[in-house]
This record gives sequence, structure tokens and C-alpha cells, in this order.
Amino acid sequence: MSNESNIYGIFEEVNSNLFEFLRSTKNNSIPLLVASGGTTSRAAADNHWILDLRKNYQNLSFDFEKKHVEIEAGVTMGDLSNFLSKHQRSFPIGLSGKTGMGYILTGGISPLSRSTGLAIDQILEIEGFWGNGTKFHLFRPNKGQVSKSEWKAMCGAAIFLGIVTKVKVKTQPLRTLLSWTANISFSQLSECISQAEIWPNSLSLQWIWGENMFAHAIGEIVNDDQEKKITSLLEKLPFSSNRIIKKVKNMNSLPNLNLGEKVNLTNHSEVLSLLGPAWKENNLHVLKIIQNLINKRPNNSCYIASQQLGGLTKSNYIDSSFQHRDAIWKPWINGSWPANDKAGREKSLKWMEECWNNLEFICPGVHLAQIHPHLPWHQKELSLAFKDWLTNLKEIKAIYDPDNIMPKLE
Repeated sequence: MSNESNIYGIFEEVNSNLFEFLRSTKNNSIPLLVASGGTTSRAAADNHWILDLRKNYQNLSFDFEKKHVEIEAGVTMGDLSNFLSKHQRSFPIGLSGKTGMGYILTGGISPLSRSTGLAIDQILEIEGFWGNGTKFHLFRPNKGQVSKSEWKAMCGAAIFLGIVTKVKVKTQPLRTLLSWTANISFSQLSECISQAEIWPNSLSLQWIWGENMFAHAIGEIVNDDQEKKITSLLEKLPFSSNRIIKKVKNMNSLPNLNLGEKVNLTNHSEVLSLLGPAWKENNLHVLKIIQNLINKRPNNSCYIASQQLGGLTKSNYIDSSFQHRDAIWKPWINGSWPANDKAGREKSLKWMEECWNNLEFICPGVHLAQIHPHLPWHQKELSLAFKDWLTNLKEIKAIYDPDNIMPKLE
């Protein structure tokens, strides 16, 4: 956690007494901020109470018969991946093993999502406390059964409604992954995107653009024939240097998607994630816009990156608050600045908004992998993330979190 010098205090247990206490405190001390992993920008803030789930909610339980796993809220996705590997199973974690329960509850976009669906599509049960302090235990609706609004709300919007302490999810067989990484040029990135948009669901593309460009394709091997097909597709990808194709045992063994630069641990950052369809004939036009934005970066720690969706993220899913099932690309904008540099912060946030405004025509949706109730664009991102469902979410919140103990939906 960063910026802890002026927080009110830290809780490490969730119970009804916690919510009663929060309701009795001053309004400016809420919403309650929650830490479950290691990547959120709002795990701590001045004049707020912090709930840190990472110490007392670390249990993992595997059902050997049904191949389901129960995950407590303090478990990181990296630890989950390692745990399941021992049972020859996997779960579609994201590009970072440091994320926690928030990764799953906000949707969970993985390099494997095209073949498995989103992380929220794997959820079978959800346990925790509503913002009003009431306990809940929700179950996934059966096939053909209309989902209850509470279930739909928790799958993608839980962070606004309550504290999730445990989920039960489906797992998949552990399969070897094929990893292709390379430094690329502008024209090569364009070609990579064009090829990826017609790939089978077993293969996905990720890329990052800062001072340089780096691409990462990831495929899941089911059998020898598929391995040959995936290898053939990877061999067609262009590259400038440092191309590596290798097999890895699970998501934790994949190289990080970064620019190979030393990370400044004292920097603060915000991430804004967009969602949109395939770029097709707009490919070069979009990349020229991004090139111009990259050239305007306020510092070298700012970048734009993207993940690929499609496949089973578009179908074979349960009803949820994730409203952008037609999305193929998730570009995200990373703004960064030195700690305590107010002018640098303003420049980076202004650059992020400029990126958003310029890319909104091709990526009109928002993925709330991070929320920004402390920033002026919060209402806009809520509207673009939840669309017409936002009205229903506000009605649910009025029932289960009337005092706005959790972040506001406005």
C-alpha cells in the first residue's frame, strides 16, 4: 500500500461490526478502501479506512471430484495458479500474478479468455457482506434459469456493493502454453494485429507501446495437431529483434508484458482500460493516433498497451455486469508520475484523458479493472462500463449499500 501516512486505520477482518462502525464515522472517511492484491491504485488514501484482506483470507480449497476451487479474498492470482498447477488444473488469470480478488470480480480478462471466457464466467458461488452489513451467499443460476439481479450485479460490479470474502469457481485442465515474444516496429504491430483478428480462439495477442514496442502472443496446446497449427501461425508473425518462441507450464511462467525498462517503485500511476471491436480497416489509422499520443507522453513511464478478447468472451457466458461482450481489443492507458509530484500527476492525467478522447471512436467501452471515484471522469467511465444496466445497479446499491460504504455509483 502507498500513501498510508494519513489513513484513519486498517482492518483485517470482515464482519457486521465493521460496517456498523463505518456508518457511525464521518462521511468523508468512506468509501471503505479494500486491498486484496497488489495492483490497485486505491488500496489506500488519506482520510480513509482500509480493509486489508491479504493476511486473514488466504485459504484455497480444491474439490477433487468436481474440479472446483474455493478462493478466499486475500489470495493472489499467482498463488492461485501455482496451487492449481499441483492438481493439474488452471484458471484464466491475467497478465499479472500480483492481482487479487478484484481481478475476478471486475471481469477478469486473460490471455486465455478467448478459449475459456472471462474470469467472472467461471464463478459458481459468491460469499461476503453487502455494504449494509448483511451476509450473503449467492449461487450461479442454472442453465436456462433467469439470473437474479443480485448475481448479475456481483459479477462485474461487486466492488460498488459489498465485500466478497470467498468465491467458488470452475477450473480447466492444465495445458502447456506456447509463448511468442518479440520487439516490433510500427508496421509490424499493424501486421500482428491484422493476423490476430483472424486467429482461432486458442491464440491471443498482447502488446505494449512506450519508448519501444513489445508484443506477446500466447497459445494453449490441446494436442499435437493444434500445436503444429499454433506454431505455424506464430511463425508468420513479424518481428524486429529478440524473438523467442517457447513452451511454458502455466501463466505464472510467462514473461511479463513490459518494455524491459527498470520500474520506478516510487512512481504513482492510474490505469484506464477501454474496450472495442476489431480494428480491421481502421488498423493503421488507430495506430497512427496512438503513435501521436505516445510522442506526447509527459514521461517515459507512461504507455499504452492492449489485450485481445473474442471467442468465448462473446458467447457461452452467464449474465453479468460486463456489458461489452462484443469487444475484441482492450487497450489500456497507463499514466504515471513521481510520488508527491502534483504537477507531474496533472500532466499524466491530462494525457490519459487526451488518449481516451482520441481512442473513444474505436474503443467506446470501458473495463473497470481500476475504478476512479477520486477523479473527475468517474461518472463517464461508469456510464461507458455499465451502459443501461447502470440504472439497475443504482437501485440494487440503494437497497444493499444505502450509506455508500463502498464506492459510489455516481
